[in-house]
Amino acid sequence: MKNVIVCSILLSLLLSFAGCRQKDVEPAAAQDSHTHHHDEEGHILLTKAQYDQAGIQTGGFSSRLVQEYTTASAELFLGKEHTAAVSAFTEGIVSELKVSLNQSVRKGDIIAVLHKPDLLNLQQEYLEQKALLPFLRAEFERYKALASDNATASKNFQKAEAELRQAETSLAIQAAKLKQLQMAPEQVSADNLKTTLLLKAPISGRITAIYENVGAMLTPGATLCDIADYSKIQPVVYVFEKDIFRVKPGAKVLLHFPAAPERTYSAVIYSMEGSVDQERKALRAFARFENAPTDNLIEGAFMEARIAPAAGSETAVLPVSAVVREGDGEYIFVLEGMEEGGYVFRKVAAKTGATADGFVAVSAAEALPADARIVVKGAYYVSAQSAELDHEH
Repeated sequence: MKNVIVCSILLSLLLSFAGCRQKDVEPAAAQDSHTHHHDEEGHILLTKAQYDQAGIQTGGFSSRLVQEYTTASAELFLGKEHTAAVSAFTEGIVSELKVSLNQSVRKGDIIAVLHKPDLLNLQQEYLEQKALLPFLRAEFERYKALASDNATASKNFQKAEAELRQAETSLAIQAAKLKQLQMAPEQVSADNLKTTLLLKAPISGRITAIYENVGAMLTPGATLCDIADYSKIQPVVYVFEKDIFRVKPGAKVLLHFPAAPERTYSAVIYSMEGSVDQERKALRAFARFENAPTDNLIEGAFMEARIAPAAGSETAVLPVSAVVREGDGEYIFVLEGMEEGGYVFRKVAAKTGATADGFVAVSAAEALPADARIVVKGAYYVSAQSAELDHEH
């Protein structure tokens, strides 16, 4: 009986010792099974299998012409030089109104007809003066022939000359008045007398307002309607104070409506104001569309703008996929070399700038060799491995 008890005790001690040996061996074995490591210098080791699985590709910096865009806001603006008021140049009664609100008109189209009875007086005076002129010219020629031999005839010649010149001047003034009333003097005759005047469109555009109706009595200078040429609409870009010195005439602007960012309009800044709008804290820059918009743009509508410098510059770029954002920072990964069983990478802080055609301007936080091999594809996989190792450590 005693022998059985002793054997049982010895067997228990052997099993306990074996269990302790197994616990000591397992951590070492697990540590040996790691396929990557992260040393104190921030190096990341990936196995060849991981490298191939992630499809990692490396490349270097290249130089490209990129432009750094400045964000701004814009408003559609129509200059006064592209608007007009159709006004009465003499008193009269509106007998016909030939346009309606928002109607498109061309320069020279008839807007309204004015009835002006006293217009007959001016036509009568013109015709009478015109009829008198041949007689005065004949008298002038007759006394001119007699003036050399007769003193009395000489005085009559001087009088005839004065009357002729006076009549010619009076006729010219009356003709000018008729032209001012948009009447052709050569068409005025006893059989073609008029009592109406035509108000015509001074510019092409759209009727934006009508102030009087048929039967209204217009006085000289009274406005009948307004016309605006919306094909000449232009953007006014509000450049923020911090960006004023970065924007100059000649800079290109890309504009779009907030509700339709896919539809872009291109314009060029041609002038800038000399003072800052204190309410907006911005400087107004006037631009012209490079191509006349086919859309019906609305005056006063707001747009979002991106302003490019007058000229771009060559800078070092990488594919956009080479830069990884981690938290508030941006990083690239440089292939340091190969070790037994894997590839060694190092994470480098970077700062990005403008983008163009899938490339982004990159400035590394430290000097890199000209032939540095940078991860341009699979950078997020390397970043994920780095984050996993940082968590383990």
